[in-house]
Amino acid sequence: MATYYPLKAGNSWTFQNNDGSTFTNKVEAEDNGTFSMSNSLVPHLTQVKKDGNTLYTDSYEAGNLQPFLKEDAATGDAWEIKYKANTIDSVLSVVVKSTGGTKEVGDKTYSDVMEMEGVMSFIVNGSVFNAGTKYQWYYAKDVGLILTTSTLGDNMPLISCSI
Repeated sequence: MATYYPLKAGNSWTFQNNDGSTFTNKVEAEDNGTFSMSNSLVPHLTQVKKDGNTLYTDSYEAGNLQPFLKEDAATGDAWEIKYKANTIDSVLSVVVKSTGGTKEVGDKTYSDVMEMEGVMSFIVNGSVFNAGTKYQWYYAKDVGLILTTSTLGDNMPLISCSI
């Protein structure tokens, strides 16, 4: 079955940062449908769990599984990722901008791409404040995440993967 995030122990994805340095995300192990993931820039493992067509992660806040990708999402679908960042309640409002398109990243053109956008907000004393930051994620079927960009100037393309 085609998937936007092929999870299997040993799979890895290497991305480039703006400064030319790289980092690698790797599936370390699976335990009953929950995958332990490493990121070469982070000292601890994160968890990814697939439930039906929805993938959850605790990479935003340890122990707090939140939906980050819906494999059957259609353009316009939306959901929220709620977590604490430095004790501040935070919400990332995610909207699917398109599905099924192509995206050129580096010297490769990927097909069957889902483009998602996330808008960052903070909740202080019950009031929502837009942080003014937007993220874009591009996932290609049978490959995974191929590009992350943001209004903060992030541009993290996939440079290699082992699936």
